[in-house]
Amino acid sequence: QTLTTLFAETLGIDHIGIDDNFFHLGGHSLLATRLTSRIRGELAVEVPISKVFEFPTVAGLAEHLAAAPKEPAEKRPALRRMARPTGKTP
Repeated sequence: QTLTTLFAETLGIDHIGIDDNFFHLGGHSLLATRLTSRIRGELAVEVPISKVFEFPTVAGLAEHLAAAPKEPAEKRPALRRMARPTGKTP
């Protein structure tokens, strides 16, 4: 269910079936990167972008994740606002 929601939100569509292909619905490499980031944040698992290309459906990716060894995702620091080299904050 979570993967279905993440696929739909990333693609900006209301509904996606578990056998719908991410790339046939308008996905591309930049959106695949966004999807892997969302998966990491929501499910706390690391998914290389290559796995989205290899398993472009919710069903395929879910099956891959279920079979993958369970290693916790590396906790990444939260983004924070920083001053630009000019000294101005964006």
